[in-house]
Amino acid sequence: MRQLSDIELQEIRKSILLKEISSAEILMEIYDHYISHLQEFSESEFSEQLFELDQKFSYGYCHALQSKFKKEAKKDIHQTQWKVIRTYFCTSRWLFFAGILVIIFTIATQTRSERETQLMILSPLILLTIASFIFNWKNYIKLKPIKKAFKGNGISIQSSLALPISERMYLPVLLIYTLNFSLSRLFELNIPYDQVQAPLATLLTAGLILYFLSLMEVWKIKSKTALV
Repeated sequence: MRQLSDIELQEIRKSILLKEISSAEILMEIYDHYISHLQEFSESEFSEQLFELDQKFSYGYCHALQSKFKKEAKKDIHQTQWKVIRTYFCTSRWLFFAGILVIIFTIATQTRSERETQLMILSPLILLTIASFIFNWKNYIKLKPIKKAFKGNGISIQSSLALPISERMYLPVLLIYTLNFSLSRLFELNIPYDQVQAPLATLLTAGLILYFLSLMEVWKIKSKTALV
């Protein structure tokens, strides 16, 4: 196994750039495969072996791999978050979650106006927004060397695992907007707001906190092995 020269590495990157891969994970997997394969051959065989690799990892084949990986990444993030959420309802964590519910309900019963209730519900969203900025910044730092190495093809390189997490960070905002519309229609039915305020605010806030905590755990789990 020999060490590839800088010129050879540059040739590999140029070859891979032509495939217009946007997934950082697939990009690095193919790049690592190219390097490990070409290290087994002499310098005189480099061009021939590079050509054979390009035939194997064609544009269509690489994009098929990328499409499959993106689908699996979304499914993986969904399943991981769901597993984390289920752990909150096991015996060891149930008391912890029940305590959170009691605290939230106590706060909800002490609110004196709709605005205070809205601020309480928005507090997890604020935390989620802050976490989103931190997540995107850390992801940018991790991807920066990859983008620098493969710049010039006009393709935006992104982590296929980071994207589903980022999307899930914005999901509660859309959910709250939808619920706000539904609640406004509900109040048109002349249902006393005071009677539903505390339970409703408790459920919404607890749900958002549970969602926030589970997503943070997913981030922690995936950051150990992935580009997130």
